Amino acid sequence: MKSIFNQILSVLMAVVVMCSTLSMTVSTHYCGNIMVDKSIIKPAKKCVLYENETQQNNGITKSNCCNDEVKIIKGQDQLKLQSTDFELPHPIFVQALVYTFFVKPIFQTNTTLSHYEYPPPLYERNFQALYQVYLI
Repeated sequence: MKSIFNQILSVLMAVVVMCSTLSMTVSTHYCGNIMVDKSIIKPAKKCVLYENETQQNNGITKSNCCNDEVKIIKGQDQLKLQSTDFELPHPIFVQALVYTFFVKPIFQTNTTLSHYEYPPPLYERNFQALYQVYLI
């Protein structure tokens, strides 16, 4: 279970690193105030009105109602690798900890009882009334 969780976590972290370093362009084509097409990576498709105006102009410049908008989303160029120095202060302590909790000690003995411990007898008689001793 733990190894499956580690594998899933490592794949997820690889996807996060890949997405953070990925660059892409988003192009949008507007005809007037209406968005006609939006595309990632490749250019957006032009509308029919834009194609007709460019064919009819034949050298005459005319104001165009269509707009193309391109947004460039940049990812990280350089990844900052961060390392920390970890030093154990007392290696004997770590060795004792690992040995105590993770290695089964050889010195452990099986404790089996060879005799049974009997419970004390039950209180059956009223000794004060039997010996006629009363507290005054």
